[in-house]
Amino acid sequence: MDIRVSVLCTAYQHADFIREALESFVTQQTDFAFEVIVSDDASTDGTADIIRDYAERYPGIVRPILLTENQYSKGVNLYDKYLFPAARGEYLAACEGDDCWTDPTKLRRQVDFLDSHPDYTACVHNTVARFTKTGEERVLFEQSGDRDVPFSQVLRGMSHAFHTSSIVARREYVVNPPDFRNVAYSYGFTDYAVGLWLTLNGKVRFLDRPMSLYRIGSNPSAWSSGVDTAYPKLRRFVRGEIAMLRALKPHVSAGQAALVDGVLLEREYELLYIEGRVNEMVKPPYRDIHRRMGLSRRVSTALKLAFPRLHQWYRKRKGFVDG
Repeated sequence: MDIRVSVLCTAYQHADFIREALESFVTQQTDFAFEVIVSDDASTDGTADIIRDYAERYPGIVRPILLTENQYSKGVNLYDKYLFPAARGEYLAACEGDDCWTDPTKLRRQVDFLDSHPDYTACVHNTVARFTKTGEERVLFEQSGDRDVPFSQVLRGMSHAFHTSSIVARREYVVNPPDFRNVAYSYGFTDYAVGLWLTLNGKVRFLDRPMSLYRIGSNPSAWSSGVDTAYPKLRRFVRGEIAMLRALKPHVSAGQAALVDGVLLEREYELLYIEGRVNEMVKPPYRDIHRRMGLSRRVSTALKLAFPRLHQWYRKRKGFVDG
C-alpha cells in the first residue's frame, strides 16, 4: 500500500492534549492511505501511554516512536534522527502534540491541491490560536481569500505567513534541509527556516480555511513559552534569527538578498534594543529604523541616552545580564 501522507508529530509532557491531536489525525477523511508517526521524548506524565493506546487501536495508521531518554536536552533533532527516516509518504504534514487539526477534510483538500499543481512545494491554511490560560481564541491570519504566500511574507517571520500545524509539503523539500535550517535549529527553532526553504523552491498555497488549532502557553517548560518576556530566551531567539538570515543569503537571488538585508537590519536593531545598546540604535545603519519606531520607543530611548547610569541600574535590577 502506497502511503501518500506521513503525519509527523512530536510530543513531550502533552498528556492533556495528545489524545485530541491523535484523534484529529486518525479521523481524517481521505481516499488515500496515510500514516501518523508520533514520537514521545521520554515524557513522565502519561503521554506515552496514550500514544500506545492509539497505536494499538489504529495499527495500520499510528506508528509510535517512544524514547526512554530525553533527546531534545541532548541537542538531538528528533525529526532528522527519527521521524524523517521513518516517514514513507510522498507528502509530509506536521503538528505538535499539544496542537491539533479541526477539519476532517484537511489532508484531502491539501493533497488534492498539490496533486493538481506540481509547481507548488506546499499547501498551508489558516489556523485558530487558543490562549490556554484564558480560553480566548482568534484566527491567526485575517486576510481574506485563498492566495499564494510569497518569500517576502515568510521573510517577515512565520507570524506573518502560516503556522506549522497547517503545512503539507512535498517530502523532498523537507527531509533534505539547507544549512540555514540547521543554524536555526541550533538556536531552538526550525519553522521559520522551513517556511523560507519552501518558498525558495516553488510556490506555497494558503487556503483561507481554519483547519488547525495552535495552543499558546500549553506547556510552560517548552522553549517557546514566554519567549517574548523572558530576556535570555528572547535575546537568544533574535540572535538565532540573525545567524539564520546570514546563512540564508547564499541561497537567494540578488533581489531577494536586498530584502534579506533589510530584515536583517531590523533584527539587528531589535537585538540592540533588547541588549540596551541605545547608542548604536540611533546611529547608521539603524537610525532610519529607529525613526520609524513609535513615539514610546523613541521617548524611552531618549531617556536612556540622557540617563545612562540609571538605565544600567534598571537593567541590572531586572536581571538583564548581557553575555
